[in-house]
Amino acid sequence: MPKIYFIVLISAIVFGAYFYGKAKCQFDVAQDNLIRNQKQQELYLKSQRIIHENVYKTGVADIRRILRDKYTIAE
Repeated sequence: MPKIYFIVLISAIVFGAYFYGKAKCQFDVAQDNLIRNQKQQELYLKSQRIIHENVYKTGVADIRRILRDKYTIAE
């Protein structure tokens, strides 16, 4: 009878360790994906700011002047 209890105890420990490891792995993967997505979003916002740098730094009158200098009716 004690052998059966010992076998049941060992198998319970093995199954518990398996499910704990599986849950920890899923948590780690989810955490890595969250961090990766945050970094991608930061890079996207940074690139958008670089692309629209003139718009962020200038007013409407300045944009009109830039467009008038670049494009004229003669062209």
